[in-house]
Amino acid sequence: MAKIAACKLTYFPIKGKGEPIRLAANYSGLPLEDVRVSREEFQAMREAKEIPFNQLPVAEFFDDEGRSVCKVAQTRAILRTVARASGDRMYSSDLGQAAQVDQFLDFEEDLFAAMRSSIFPGRIGMDEYKDDAEKEARRAHVAETVFTTKLELLDRALSASQTGWVAGTGEPSIADFALTASLGWIDSGIVDGVPQGFVVSKFPRVGTYLEKFAALEENKAYYASKET
Repeated sequence: MAKIAACKLTYFPIKGKGEPIRLAANYSGLPLEDVRVSREEFQAMREAKEIPFNQLPVAEFFDDEGRSVCKVAQTRAILRTVARASGDRMYSSDLGQAAQVDQFLDFEEDLFAAMRSSIFPGRIGMDEYKDDAEKEARRAHVAETVFTTKLELLDRALSASQTGWVAGTGEPSIADFALTASLGWIDSGIVDGVPQGFVVSKFPRVGTYLEKFAALEENKAYYASKET
């Protein structure tokens, strides 16, 4: 069985779905080549059929001699591979614990599905917005209804956790990397119709969770390195 020794991540020059992978690789100590491509480069890659499912992120994993082990699409699949390559530090070799991590990793999709659909309606066959007012109104409605209901479930899970991590793991799991990245995106104020701090104002426990994740020494070192 090939041992993974390095990863090459291809994504856009934004945080998005690439950020949890970048942070997870950094946390685990897995060497990562962080390739950030333009929209034009992405279109060229699609036309050349270089990427699975015609979307990013895509990660290619290599052994210790630089030979390609596999090329993987889909953020969650990439996160699982990063975790397994690091000795399951962010996952678990125990099936029961791994199942807990998996359920919250998949819950991230449930939590943000409606909001992502409101941002890219054309991708799911919905009509585009007539104007900015309609766009902001729909997103605000999603935030106050579907999204808030799902956040209540996350808040309950964090309340039940004895470690502060969503799956009750001793260290942050890949579910925490996925959830905190998406929660930070929503709370940044970048989504029209959803005010900055929407999540933490409604759910202080989730705010504490985000602070706990941001305070990890590995994360602080990662962002400090990007400032130099």
